[in-house]
Amino acid sequence: MGIRLNDPSRVRVFILSKQSLFDLGVENLLRQEAELEVVGRGDDMDQALVQIKALRPDVVILNSADASCSPTPAVLRLMNEVGATIIKLNLQDNTICMYREEQRMIEEVGDLAKFVRQVLH
Repeated sequence: MGIRLNDPSRVRVFILSKQSLFDLGVENLLRQEAELEVVGRGDDMDQALVQIKALRPDVVILNSADASCSPTPAVLRLMNEVGATIIKLNLQDNTICMYREEQRMIEEVGDLAKFVRQVLH
C-alpha cells in the first residue's frame, strides 16, 4: 500500500486511461465518496508511472478493453513498478478485476486460514 501523505483515513486513487470521458466520469464518481481521494490521472503509461511513483496512491484504476482477468502487460508492469492495488475496468462487458500483491509472515498453521478469510472481507 502506498504511503499516505495526507489524511490516513482516505484511500488515494490514480486513474490511468486513454479515454478522457471515462476518466472524468470515474473521477466524479469517486469524489462523491468521502473516504476516496483522486490524486491524479494519466493517459500515457510511461508518464503515469512517473506520477504514480511520486504520488504513491493506494489504488490505480486502469481502463482496459481486455475482458479477461488474466493480468495484461500493463497490469504486470504496474504491479512490478508500484506498490498499489491495481483495479482493471472493462467498460465493454462491465467487468472489474483486482490485482494486489501482499506478503505476510506465517507464524503458525492457523495464519494461512486467517489470510484466506481476509479475502472475503
